Amino acid sequence: MGDSGGMASRIPERIGWAVETLAVRPSDELLEVGCGKGLAVSLIVPCLKSGRILAIDRSATGIAVARKTGRDWETTGKALFRHAALADLGSADGPFDKVFAINVNVFWTDPRAELPVVRKLLKKAGRLFLFYEPPAAIQRSRIADLVREKLAGSGLTVTKTVQKDDGAPLLCLTCGLS
Repeated sequence: MGDSGGMASRIPERIGWAVETLAVRPSDELLEVGCGKGLAVSLIVPCLKSGRILAIDRSATGIAVARKTGRDWETTGKALFRHAALADLGSADGPFDKVFAINVNVFWTDPRAELPVVRKLLKKAGRLFLFYEPPAAIQRSRIADLVREKLAGSGLTVTKTVQKDDGAPLLCLTCGLS
């Protein structure tokens, strides 16, 4: 595999918690929106047998680093890294069991272009997981309310909210098709 061995000690708590919360199954088809350097991918790939992950980011620099780290995963077909915005993906890129994003603010700011794409890419029983680590725990409720507001009428609904309080003020909103 790539250089994931030394990476484990550098993985932020929010990413480890996000991957744990995703409960990746060996056959899962996943999409990570805003993958950065591919840290979540480094935790997910060892869980996959027949599944795969497509990791996208709008940063060409981030994708270059992720590709370097994950070159062996791309060779085996378990991971694919792409310089792209979520709004640019098409139906041929999916379908996915799980779409997730860590600290991607578009879902509580203005996701009008992204939500129809997520709907098309999710399998019927698929889920969208939105993870946030606001500077203060008190901000989690406001973010959750904004996400619910932005999802209204989109065909996606928040089905579960989880907060982690032992350490960083982490938040996960799980969304499904309405």
